[in-house]
Amino acid sequence: MSVPKQLAKRRRLEKKRLRKRQSRLNLQKYRQNRGQGADFSEPLVVTDALVGGHKMSEVLGDFVAPLTDCANNLTDFERLLTLGVIAWNVALQGDCYRETIIDTALDEGVRLGKVQDRQTDRKLVDWLVTRKLESFAAYQRPILGFQLDELEDGGYYLSVMSAVSQ
Repeated sequence: MSVPKQLAKRRRLEKKRLRKRQSRLNLQKYRQNRGQGADFSEPLVVTDALVGGHKMSEVLGDFVAPLTDCANNLTDFERLLTLGVIAWNVALQGDCYRETIIDTALDEGVRLGKVQDRQTDRKLVDWLVTRKLESFAAYQRPILGFQLDELEDGGYYLSVMSAVSQ
């Protein structure tokens, strides 16, 4: 393994260890102060699937699975996931707000370079909203963000941050 790859792997492992350590500390702090009306200066981060019962990274992956063959690289897959998150959160809103939210989100995506062709992406978002309402209606947790990392073997590692409930 080349030196840059070794350094990158070491950095990823260090970040992962730090996240786990912080998560354990937050959970320990929560357990110690539960029921005492404690005011935390840091937000509690839940990193397991106990709250809500499902890992949202797996749910989001299943949600966009029919379109993953279209993604040829990390950037394409990140754009697909961005459209998936837009559609997911839009589907959780009322019908009267959907059109406005989709237009605003796509305009912002074009501005940030996360959306390529607005008309095509609009059709994809509409299709994904329908898919969410029909096949994933049981999941009502909004997705707040995601992080996509490329693995050495050519695969991807997806981390999703979601709210506990809507």
